[in-house]
Amino acid sequence: MNIDFIEGFLETVRHKSIAKASEQLCISHPALSKQIRAVESYYNVTLFKRSSTGVELTEAGKLLYERILPVYTEWNAIRSELSGRASQTFTIGSLPSLAAHDLPRIVNRMSREQLDVKVMVRSTSHELHEQLRLGAIDGALLECEPGWTEYTSLWSMELYEEPYYAVVYPNHPMAVRSSVSINDLANEQLVVNPPNCSIRKRITALMAAHGFIPKIRMEVNFGDFLTNYVAMGAGITILPQIAVARLQGPELRCIPIDDAGAKRTICLAARTSRIGKRLLPFFKQG
Repeated sequence: MNIDFIEGFLETVRHKSIAKASEQLCISHPALSKQIRAVESYYNVTLFKRSSTGVELTEAGKLLYERILPVYTEWNAIRSELSGRASQTFTIGSLPSLAAHDLPRIVNRMSREQLDVKVMVRSTSHELHEQLRLGAIDGALLECEPGWTEYTSLWSMELYEEPYYAVVYPNHPMAVRSSVSINDLANEQLVVNPPNCSIRKRITALMAAHGFIPKIRMEVNFGDFLTNYVAMGAGITILPQIAVARLQGPELRCIPIDDAGAKRTICLAARTSRIGKRLLPFFKQG
């Protein structure tokens, strides 16, 4: 049984509300509900019944609360005592674009609080999810993807959204435009990373929703420079705002994509809610 699920149960008892407990724990309402169902399934009982004011404990819930609270309190005391003896080291994973832009600021903040930080960079959010699930990293800065919360023991919090831009060479017909639509890209030759790239997957899905398949001119390995090929006129590419902000020089034009779906959401994910809440203040913007 995951200790975070027990914490979720206890917080729900304390607040008599799943919504208020989820807010306190910095997780979503559905995620906390799923945790409670997991505890109910583990003990094969119903723990809560709904009331006009929120939720109330069933008889089985009252018994579990009475028996588990002292155990959880003792576990927390042991954890606090042991953590006071050891230096705190966190291994943080990140996508390459975020590692170059966001992580230096975050690592600096953590270092000022006497925290040791190790960084692991991976090419896709899926790889980072796997590293979290395996316990190889404590937290990760990544792109939220549909369905990734199937790993129920993982915690996540949205940090910000950023738009995508079309990146073209200077004499491209779109170079003079102030914005472009997804439909404007229907006949463009694209320079992209491999299929498991989260940007490629998002844009491919967006184009499919508009009724067309992207025309791939070149597929470039992770770590190679997409924009070098664009500057040479091989095609165009699509990059998030963070990557565009680092581009300099007259060789490229970066044009906003005017579509509600042409954006990505960046999240902090962690192995447990306790680690997530410990890391979150360092990752907040501002």
